[in-house]
Amino acid sequence: MTYEPLTANHAFQVGDRISLKVDEAGEKRDGFITEFEDGGFWIRFDDDIENEDFIDYRDQLLAALLSRPIHVITTHPELKPFENMTAELQYRVYQGFTIEKVELTAEGADAHIQLIEDGQTYTQTLRSSIEDGQEHVRYI
Repeated sequence: MTYEPLTANHAFQVGDRISLKVDEAGEKRDGFITEFEDGGFWIRFDDDIENEDFIDYRDQLLAALLSRPIHVITTHPELKPFENMTAELQYRVYQGFTIEKVELTAEGADAHIQLIEDGQTYTQTLRSSIEDGQEHVRYI
C-alpha cells in the first residue's frame, strides 16, 4: 500500500476507508470518512468507532485509500421506496459491512448484511416495513 502526503486535492469521498500515518515508519490508523468540512474531514477510526476525529489537511499526515464502498441505491435500486433502510445500509457499508442479499416481501424489504472482522463473521438482518405511510426499520 502506498501512502502519499494528505492534501485537499485527494479525491476522497464520504464512506471511503482510508489509512493514515504520521510518517512512513509510523503506526497506521484505519477508518472511514464521515463528513467533509473546510480544511479537512471527520473520520471514525476502527479502534474507536464510537467517536469521530477531525483530520486537518495541515496536519501533514500520510494517507492511503483502502477501499471505496458501494452506493447502496445504485447497486440495489429495488430499495428506492425504502429511504430509511437505504440510509442505514449505506452507513453500515461505510463501516465495512457487505450486503449479502436483499429480499422484497409483502410487508416491505429485508436486507442481510455481513461483516468479517479479525476472522469472525457477524451477520445482521434489517427489515423495513411501511405502516400507515410510515417506514419502520429494525434489526431482526
